[in-house]
Amino acid sequence: MKPLDHIKQQIGRTVLKKSLKGQERNKVFHNFKTARTVGIIFDATNHQNYETARAFAKFLTEKKIRIYGLGFADSKEVMSFYQYYTGFNFFTIKDSNWQGIPSNHNINDFINEPLDILIDLHLSENFPLEYINSMSKASFKIGAFNSKTNHYDFMIDISSNPTADFLCEQVKHYLSLINN
Repeated sequence: MKPLDHIKQQIGRTVLKKSLKGQERNKVFHNFKTARTVGIIFDATNHQNYETARAFAKFLTEKKIRIYGLGFADSKEVMSFYQYYTGFNFFTIKDSNWQGIPSNHNINDFINEPLDILIDLHLSENFPLEYINSMSKASFKIGAFNSKTNHYDFMIDISSNPTADFLCEQVKHYLSLINN
């Protein structure tokens, strides 16, 4: 990361911390039986991540759960192969301000949607997705264990197989076990 980009990101993280101080969120554990809405965020820069998110969304839809999907493409424009897909919204670095904070109507709608569960499928450092996860009004937030992130209610250790596919398998496993 370039030094200027690092400084911008640090400023963005400071803004995020200040924003989180005033935020209240009703934390409620959900499983596949109690959840009616699930949000999925992922890094769409790699097409395989999209395929994983889409397969997971199909699994949830079969359980009669409404899906909200949001993918981040680390480019200036949404890649052409995403323009024809429905069911997911996409954003790019052009949708972020100089501090790296993402904002457009799809992002703001996603953050403010009172989701039952938010599943974060991104596995590497990605400030725009971390910001969305942190600011989301979701009742129950799930993601891969990461010592740098503490905005999840439930973290899953996938160090033995650090892939989004394995994370999805583990989410299915644990949410099937959790009873409310």
